[in-house]
Amino acid sequence: MDANQKKFLEEKGFDVDGTMKRFLNNENLYLKCLRKFLDDSSFDKLKEAYEKGNCKEAFEGAHTMKGFVSNLGINEMYHLLIPMVEKLRVQDMNLDDEMERLAALYEETYKIIEGL
Repeated sequence: MDANQKKFLEEKGFDVDGTMKRFLNNENLYLKCLRKFLDDSSFDKLKEAYEKGNCKEAFEGAHTMKGFVSNLGINEMYHLLIPMVEKLRVQDMNLDDEMERLAALYEETYKIIEGL
């Protein structure tokens, strides 16, 4: 990862320094794992389950996504997913606003990573 990529990610809210500790400062591994975000299906699973009213599957998708983005240092998305997971855990599907914010953030994050 070059200095420009690192600065760009940090400006977009990614916790690069904190995440690099988890990746033992292996920047190539971090970039490789970041790119796996593009193929991860947990957002699609969450979105589809939410639209169908399937709380159990929505919870599973949100929980998986929360762990995945946490490990990648995508903090804004992680902090949005925390209360969503907790609502779904108690079968509260009242997440219209959160889903809208998550969809926009997901799209933005996807473009950021795709551009690396």
